[in-house]
Amino acid sequence: MNETAAAQLIPITSMNDGRAAGGGTIRRQLIWASLFPLAFFGLLSTLVIASALYATTLDLVTQRNSAQAQAIAAQWARATLLGHPASETLQQISADVGTAQILIVDNAGFAISRAGPNLVDNSLVQTETTKFKAQNTPRSFLATSPVSGDQIILSYSPVPGTDQALLMAEPWSLVMAPAYYYQLMLVALLTLGTILSLVMLSASVGRIIGPIADLSRTAAHAVPGSIFHPVPERGPIELRLLTASFNQMVIQLAEQQSTLRQYAQKALLSQEEERQRLSHELHDGTVQNLVGLAQRLELCSSEMERDPVQARQRLDELRTLAQHTLNEVRNISNALRPPILQDLGLSAALQVLCDDLEGQLSHVHCTCELTGVQRRLPPEMELAVFRVAQEALTNIRKHAQDAKSVNVSLEICEDSILLAVKDDGSGSGKPDLGTLVRTGHLGYAGMYERARLFGGTLEVDSAPGNGTMVRMNLPL
Repeated sequence: MNETAAAQLIPITSMNDGRAAGGGTIRRQLIWASLFPLAFFGLLSTLVIASALYATTLDLVTQRNSAQAQAIAAQWARATLLGHPASETLQQISADVGTAQILIVDNAGFAISRAGPNLVDNSLVQTETTKFKAQNTPRSFLATSPVSGDQIILSYSPVPGTDQALLMAEPWSLVMAPAYYYQLMLVALLTLGTILSLVMLSASVGRIIGPIADLSRTAAHAVPGSIFHPVPERGPIELRLLTASFNQMVIQLAEQQSTLRQYAQKALLSQEEERQRLSHELHDGTVQNLVGLAQRLELCSSEMERDPVQARQRLDELRTLAQHTLNEVRNISNALRPPILQDLGLSAALQVLCDDLEGQLSHVHCTCELTGVQRRLPPEMELAVFRVAQEALTNIRKHAQDAKSVNVSLEICEDSILLAVKDDGSGSGKPDLGTLVRTGHLGYAGMYERARLFGGTLEVDSAPGNGTMVRMNLPL
């Protein structure tokens, strides 16, 4: 068969457009199934990194503000030591710092001077000054502004050479503004990574789904009489092997069904030829004999009184002719349905076949071996075994006349029937069923078909110089 073969295939009647009964396509289901773990991983990564970034930023800001508060306190001490006005010096420092509020508090925690936006009140200043004064070291921590309610970074540092202290408050939102930008960048990168992962997954799934979709479309269009185009082998190696097996299977099915169609056509022709042969045999043999019998009966009737001796001679001829006609009718009847098979069973019928072969080929010794449990089988099964044995012996009579020994063995087991017909002829090689059907030799094809109808198998082993063995196995 060529790459493009006319495939007489079994139609697929329940095929939808690629969607399973329970949902969408495989690609969509896999992407949805992968989206949840990817989104969960992205969200978890965002939370972990954002928490780490928050803690790191807070630690860095507290260290920076503590150092900055200590530096401002030292600058304030130098300015006041040099006699600069306290308020002007604090305003100038606050202007340099920017958004932070700076306070100078006395030993009791009251604000002496302040500059910058109003972020803290006197109660907070007094409370925190009392706590920080016990440690008397620069410190920073995160607090809540009693004025705005927002979070602030509150820093403390003692002023060198005095009993005063410096407090600096800075809005936490302004400090975290750069970190928010990086957090947004992180979310964007994770989202982009998730999308790229889904795209790569979709592309990878496409390499797998593509060949499967091709197989599905080809199978959906593999209807009787359609032209089969082999599916391209692509994708992973497992799918390439599956595609190659599918192509080979469809081609073999097409060849088998083509052979079966030819066998059916040849069988019909053979049936008509057999009917025509029977008609000729009946017309040329039996009918002519019956016509001759009727004519001789008339002659005998006319000679009965005139010449009794001649009449008795006519009666002898009539007896011979009637017996010959009876034998011809019996032979035709036996060819159509041997009565011995119905009356005495398969074993006796096989023995008769062997005796007939020895009678027709005097140089052949044909034996019949019967083993197993000898019992009657269903009539149609007995007929199938008988016909296979009959055809095998007919082939020996036609094509293996040099054979000296023929053996027919029948074994009836509990669950199977084993028939074997072997000869020691020259052999002809293992027959090809398709070639035999195309050339009109239906004997082997008929044997194969009879075995197949009963769910059995038939094997023909033939090699030049080694004879031929026909084995049939039918399940019971």
